[in-house]
Amino acid sequence: MPSDSETEQFCKTCLAEMLDIDESEILPSTAFASLGLDSAAAVHFVLETEQRLGIELYPGVTHDYPTVAEFAAYLGQRLGAS
Repeated sequence: MPSDSETEQFCKTCLAEMLDIDESEILPSTAFASLGLDSAAAVHFVLETEQRLGIELYPGVTHDYPTVAEFAAYLGQRLGAS
């Protein structure tokens, strides 16, 4: 099971690649909306996360966990339960 910091780093890397921004611009407290992640981009991010981690997520997960830290903590729980 990855650590919280490893899961946060995974999220930051994935978002930076997807949004073509520098990882340093993404803090754990950064809200997805403030990064410009609209609903279509959020679905893409969720699908990318599912593919890279081999887990299934529900499409609205980024609305329920709207920051990098919250989403990463949720992923950590899911990965621990896998």
